[in-house]
Amino acid sequence: MTATPPPSQPPVVWESPERTEGPAPGIEYAPHGERLVAYILDSIIVTLVAGFFIVISFVLLGAGATVVNDRVTAIEPGASAGFLVFFLIGTIIAVFYFPFFWARGGQTPGMRPFGLRVVRDSDGSRIGWGTALLRLIGLWVAAVVFYIGYIWIFVDKRRRGWQDLIAGTVVIK
Repeated sequence: MTATPPPSQPPVVWESPERTEGPAPGIEYAPHGERLVAYILDSIIVTLVAGFFIVISFVLLGAGATVVNDRVTAIEPGASAGFLVFFLIGTIIAVFYFPFFWARGGQTPGMRPFGLRVVRDSDGSRIGWGTALLRLIGLWVAAVVFYIGYIWIFVDKRRRGWQDLIAGTVVIK
């Protein structure tokens, strides 16, 4: 008996990965690098602006404090009111920065240079305040779990992070 040789395997041919089609003709999903740089720019902007108001609030509080023997004994009412106003302004800016711009036009100042925009996943229309706030909550959730929610952009074919999946949005170019 002669053994028959095993069937030969066809040579492996390299194929380039499938091109991820955009949601509509002429529109593509936002590139990873541009999304990252846009987020970094927005983080710098919101930190500087909100931080300015919060620092001013503490300066006002310190200026109105009476210190005796290294202890604060009294704070003038005007200083505490000024502290509260500036601190609230800084906090409001920090919390509502992203939702404000997403609901207003779909793009933050950091997204503008790259032509990125947040739209509804279902039909590509603008998002409203409810969706923008839901997406903000999604950003927090994405960050809390070891930033896996942000990394998910590399896993999803449509480049959606957890914030996009939670709010039903997608970022396009």
